[in-house]
Amino acid sequence: MPVEWRPGGESADEALPGWAWRVGKTLAALVRRPHRSFAEVQEPVSHGAVLALLGTVRLPFWALVVVALGLRVSLGASDAAALRPIYDLLDARLAGVLSLWILLMVPVGLPLLYFFGGLLTHVALALTGGAPRSIGATMRANGYALALPMIGVALADLPLYLGLLGPIGGSLPYLAVVGLLALVYFHQLGQALGGTHGIPRLRGFLVALVPVALFAGVTLGRALLELPDLPGWQPAPIASYVIP
Repeated sequence: MPVEWRPGGESADEALPGWAWRVGKTLAALVRRPHRSFAEVQEPVSHGAVLALLGTVRLPFWALVVVALGLRVSLGASDAAALRPIYDLLDARLAGVLSLWILLMVPVGLPLLYFFGGLLTHVALALTGGAPRSIGATMRANGYALALPMIGVALADLPLYLGLLGPIGGSLPYLAVVGLLALVYFHQLGQALGGTHGIPRLRGFLVALVPVALFAGVTLGRALLELPDLPGWQPAPIASYVIP
C-alpha cells in the first residue's frame, strides 16, 4: 500500500508526490483490488501507517462538525428542540452532554475501533480454523477495510450533529446509510482477510460478521443520542418539544 512506503526502501518519501497522492492511490487500490492488495504483508506491520490513513479520511470532517457546533454555542443558540427517542431513557441534558463527549472522543475511539476490531477478528479466525498470519496482519486488514466506511461515517455526521435530519422520518436516510456502510465494510473485510491469510473467501466473510456487528453497534449507539426519531416511535402529543 502506498501509505506504507518508508524512506530508505524502494520508494523514498522525498521521491513521492505526497501524502494526499498516497492516500488516494491506497483508496483506489482498495476499491479496484480488495483481495489482491493483501496478498503480501510486511512484518512487522506498520500500524502507524494504517492509523494515519484512517485519521486522514475521518478527522477533517470531524473537526468541521466540532467547529460548527462551537460556533453555534458561541452564538447563543438555545431554541426549544423536538423530543428525541433517547429522551425516553435519558434526561435531555445528560443525553446532550454524553453525545458531545462521544463526539469529542472520536480521535481516541478511532484507534480503539482499529485495535479491538482487529482483536475480535483474529479471535474469530482462531475459532474457525486458525489464523495463518499474525494478529498484526489481521489488524492491518481490518484497518484498511475500515477506510471506505469511515469516509461515509464522517460525511453522515454532518447532518446528524448539525440538526439537518428532518423531525419526521429523518432517521430513515441515516439508518439506510449506516446499513450500506456496514455492507461495504463487510465486503472489504471479507476480501482483505481472504487475501491476508490465504483462506477461502467464504470463511473470510463469515469471520467478518463479528467486526461488522461491532462497527454497526458503535455507529448506531452514538447516533441514537442525536437521531430525531426512530421507526415506530412517536413523541407524546402534549410535549413534543423540550427546552434544554
